[in-house]
Amino acid sequence: MKKFLLFCLSLVIVYTIAYDLKIGTLQSYSSKPAPVSAVSIKNSTPYKKVKVSSGDTVLSIIEKVNPASLSKPIPEIIKDFQRYNHYIRPESIQVGKMYNFPVYKELKH
Repeated sequence: MKKFLLFCLSLVIVYTIAYDLKIGTLQSYSSKPAPVSAVSIKNSTPYKKVKVSSGDTVLSIIEKVNPASLSKPIPEIIKDFQRYNHYIRPESIQVGKMYNFPVYKELKH
């Protein structure tokens, strides 16, 4: 009798593992992107529209647009660039296209 119960228990465990691996018990991840709400950028950093030339990078253009020394952290600069350009990755910019680049105000001491 013990062997029979042990056999039934092992069948239940194997079935549970197989079910979990094939179908799963967690909510499935949807391939649809979550709806994005409109972001208001009225009161945030101003921007300048610039046409990208060969050899330009996001950081080199931002340095040209902001001639004063830039004290912002690079991740914040990248985040601002993406926010103004529909979340385009900086490495995806194309020569000849226009992009919005953030213009930062110079801090005076």
